[in-house]
Amino acid sequence: MRLLIPKHFLSLGGIACSRKAAELGNRKIAIVENGSLGGTCVNVGCVPKKVMWNAANLMANLADMEAYGICVPRSCLNWGTLKAARDAYVAKLNAIYNTNLKASGVDLFCGKAQFIGPHSVAVCGTGLTLHAEHIVIATGGRPIVPSDVPGAHLGKTSDGFFKISALPKSVVIAGAGYIAVELAGILAAMGCQVTMVLRHKLVLR
Repeated sequence: MRLLIPKHFLSLGGIACSRKAAELGNRKIAIVENGSLGGTCVNVGCVPKKVMWNAANLMANLADMEAYGICVPRSCLNWGTLKAARDAYVAKLNAIYNTNLKASGVDLFCGKAQFIGPHSVAVCGTGLTLHAEHIVIATGGRPIVPSDVPGAHLGKTSDGFFKISALPKSVVIAGAGYIAVELAGILAAMGCQVTMVLRHKLVLR
């Protein structure tokens, strides 16, 4: 038997959406999240990427100093220290989002959502069913691993980049969009040998 919880407004993902609904005076608001709070940008997108870019930029600046007559000891990157600091920063943001939801009066339910009716959503693995007059789907997206490319499952997506535990000696990046170019630049500045595989002659077409 499932426990039925009535709500007026339910958001599947979409922290900003649920908080805006609360700001507009809605009551009995809930959000279902199947991952870390903050979505792609905070967890596997612009926020951790900018931390990595900043570290890469510092490495590049150090490499240029000798040409300006500035002598510095030979630098090396401790990937583990950088990753731990970056992940701690992201975790801090996750906690802030959680605090903001509580302050806005939004109830958070963690788990995978599944529609079981026009206005009913089950939170898988919890025994809970949320019933709401208004439901917004704001689940975002995820990288696609092509099924028609042999061995594609052996590679990593841009999400997987943030799980790498050590700086690789070399890497091949398939793609020429801005994410591919950014990651290529970051890894190259950190001392990794980078090869980009393009469908066309130019990047960022």
